[in-house]
Amino acid sequence: MSIINYLKHSSSGSAIAEFLIFTLPFFTAFLLLITTMQSRSMAIAESKNLARQVIRAYVTSPNEDLANIRAYQVVNLYKANLSPSALANRSIELRISCSNYPCFSRGNRVTATISVGLKDKASTSEYVDLWR
Repeated sequence: MSIINYLKHSSSGSAIAEFLIFTLPFFTAFLLLITTMQSRSMAIAESKNLARQVIRAYVTSPNEDLANIRAYQVVNLYKANLSPSALANRSIELRISCSNYPCFSRGNRVTATISVGLKDKASTSEYVDLWR
């Protein structure tokens, strides 16, 4: 009986030690995985939102001369809000394509493709309204 009492009192901190030794590395790896996935999904959502804003500025322009200027102005405003390190790490490129030419004709489908860095690419399409 005295041996059992001795073992009860001598191993009081082993549960905490086992927790720290065995589970803390798994929680750390899990936390790194979650933060990596979160930053990746935010980058994808950010590029999709930028593509939507660019195409909206393009198709709502009063004429074709201003359409490209407005589209690139949206990208430049977005770049102006980035930190210098984020801007250096992620190059942003815009490509606008049309189903028919001239691009700014009635009912024409216009697609804006935003490339952010090497991995993220988002495309959005809109139609030029029929009442122009």
